[in-house]
Amino acid sequence: MIIDGRKFSQEYTDKILKPRCEVIKEKYNKVPKLSTILVGEDPASESYRRIREKFFANLCVESDVLKLPEEATEEELLDIINKQNNDDSIDGILVQLPLPKHMDEDKVIESISPDKDIEGLSPSNVYAWIKSTPNLIPATALGVLALLKHYQIPLHGKHAVVVGRSMIIGKPVAHLLLREHATVTVCHSRSKPLKKYTKKADILIAAVGRAHLIKKNMVKKDVAIVDVGVNFEDGKLMGDTEFDDLKDKVAYISPVPGGSGPATVTMLASNLLLAFELKHAKNNIELQKCLREYYADYEAKGDKNPCI
Repeated sequence: MIIDGRKFSQEYTDKILKPRCEVIKEKYNKVPKLSTILVGEDPASESYRRIREKFFANLCVESDVLKLPEEATEEELLDIINKQNNDDSIDGILVQLPLPKHMDEDKVIESISPDKDIEGLSPSNVYAWIKSTPNLIPATALGVLALLKHYQIPLHGKHAVVVGRSMIIGKPVAHLLLREHATVTVCHSRSKPLKKYTKKADILIAAVGRAHLIKKNMVKKDVAIVDVGVNFEDGKLMGDTEFDDLKDKVAYISPVPGGSGPATVTMLASNLLLAFELKHAKNNIELQKCLREYYADYEAKGDKNPCI
């Protein structure tokens, strides 16, 4: 079965995000605001921004984009982030990566307020998802979990192999799967031989960024694969798997494009709406709990929303 990220995105948006948007507009008489900061000209970043903006345009989201020149200093960027951290009208801050080489990406990401960090990469958010008490979780990792749950792929007691160890995907995905009671092995491009580990996987997350890495002789037939790789070859976007060779062999597989990408953008929107609502819930622990459970309905059942 093909894990269709576009289908998931449409169902989750229609049954979870759009109904909640109606509640937000009625309850607060305003909508969440996202500030996106881009430094320099990067075609891939600009493409991703356009896809994101098009998706957000159909939701209750106000979106501002601030473009800085390539030669902007790190201090200038940090000053802008500090001002946005203290601007109550802004609910989410997204700094588009990669940044120019003269900027320290870790320092920049760490400067974002955890309550506005919809990418889930600030130190306190990282600490939270490591401790399995997440505030905001990296959207790509959350998209992987959402796809697995949407397709009702069993996680409890299963052996999940994550190929990739980045802070954006590999590490948070591993912690999310552990929280779902899977047994998790984390590999990377230098795990030798990689086939030794991937062959044992019930669930395989391919997130290295190396085209054609996962081949059909490296997996068993009943595996579920979520491909998060982003690679360009002869102008064509592809993932980390040999998709055409694998799709008729395995139980589940996500394509690139059309798999984890739409899920990532959808979870980014979900994080923004959740951040907005958590801010207004303040010290109401029960309401916060209700909101987290509502936005975590990845099967998109669309049950009546009690979080008023």
